[in-house]
Amino acid sequence: MNQARRFAKFHVYRKHGYDTVEHIENPDYVDAVRRAIHTLSDEEFEDLFGPLHTQLRSHHENIDRPVDLPAGVQKPDAVVYKLDICLGVDIDDSGLTEQARSLAQAHSLNYDDGSTTKTAAAVDDDQLDQWAEFGDHLTDLADEDDLELDISAVSGIHVGFPNARGEHEVVWAERPLDREPDARLELMPAEPGSFEAFRQYLDHHLRCQVRDCFAGMGLMPPEPYKVVGFGKFIYARRYDHYDLYPQFHLRDGDHGAVIQ
Repeated sequence: MNQARRFAKFHVYRKHGYDTVEHIENPDYVDAVRRAIHTLSDEEFEDLFGPLHTQLRSHHENIDRPVDLPAGVQKPDAVVYKLDICLGVDIDDSGLTEQARSLAQAHSLNYDDGSTTKTAAAVDDDQLDQWAEFGDHLTDLADEDDLELDISAVSGIHVGFPNARGEHEVVWAERPLDREPDARLELMPAEPGSFEAFRQYLDHHLRCQVRDCFAGMGLMPPEPYKVVGFGKFIYARRYDHYDLYPQFHLRDGDHGAVIQ
């Protein structure tokens, strides 16, 4: 029944365009984030995902963690790190630069400063509201078919862990924008490798999440997403406990394998 409900919401979204599916559970949004990560320069990628990369490395190297583990964590390697990602419009690639400059001026905003800001910590609450209004106006001016998306902001690092009652508890960090995220990374503390390797790992992780979104609706994923690996934490649990699901999650030696 839950699968049928999820499929019905997705059908209404696809057929009629209503926003009936939470973005982090919507394969279209998750995949849009995956593709947007590919467009980041090396510097942008390190700026956005460097703290998470360091947090993962701290489980394998003697380095300081950006985020301390909560007091309730009993097994450090059993944590799940979560990072919210918000999409935005790539103004230059969408051909909206001149319109954006004029609109920013009308909102008493500095376009050059705002276009290089990726974290909420650099902007006060009043400016956040102004930039949100600016973004809504700019999107209204644009042709939807011409919009190119990029990564607008990422959250702090949320930490999930099994508490003393055996429940999955999450200590939530600050969120960058006052709206729902478009995808949420959920990573176990595996060795992340180099930044280039980490970018590829995030690509695979988000492909696995797209797979999980379809599995949660009772559907087999499209071919590019028939991969084996760890995607959404809750689905890794479901694959372990419910026979109705194929064995999508990671098995020894199967990383990156394709489901037949």
